[in-house]
Amino acid sequence: MYFCRKHVLICTASHCTQKGAQQVAGRLRIELKRRGLDAEVMANTCDSIDLCDIGPNIVVYPDGLIYRNVQVKDIPDIIESLRAGGRPVERLLLFAESEDEVRRRQLFAEAAAREPVPADEFLALARAHGFDEAWCAEQARRGFIARKPQGEGQAVWVTSKARRRYGLPGGGAEGA
Repeated sequence: MYFCRKHVLICTASHCTQKGAQQVAGRLRIELKRRGLDAEVMANTCDSIDLCDIGPNIVVYPDGLIYRNVQVKDIPDIIESLRAGGRPVERLLLFAESEDEVRRRQLFAEAAAREPVPADEFLALARAHGFDEAWCAEQARRGFIARKPQGEGQAVWVTSKARRRYGLPGGGAEGA
């Protein structure tokens, strides 16, 4: 990496790509070049940042910002935020207190308290928190939940990765 003032990572994992991440990345790079910011702001694509259900996602360093649900129409505002002295685009920011994150934390906390959770019960719990079956499958692929055989079916455990991210008990190296 050469020296730059900011580094922008655009998630282009499959979920984000299905939602237009490649177009967002392309337009962001074009606009950085057009506005003469390409030497001070580096934009790269990356694999998942583990927030696929609310993508396309962009991470801005060293600011530590995460923009969620970014669309091509948001690029002018993001470009302005990347200028020296620019303010973050509040409507796109993800915080630990954001509704999306609160729902995840609540779901994982409830599931962890019930472990092991039969897979069908986990899906019902996820739906009660606004998540669907595809989201559950993505969480398993991303390592936030583990599915293991139990009895005649499967059960779900919350992994140490999810426990660490959401500050739940058992988030140390000894977790699932």
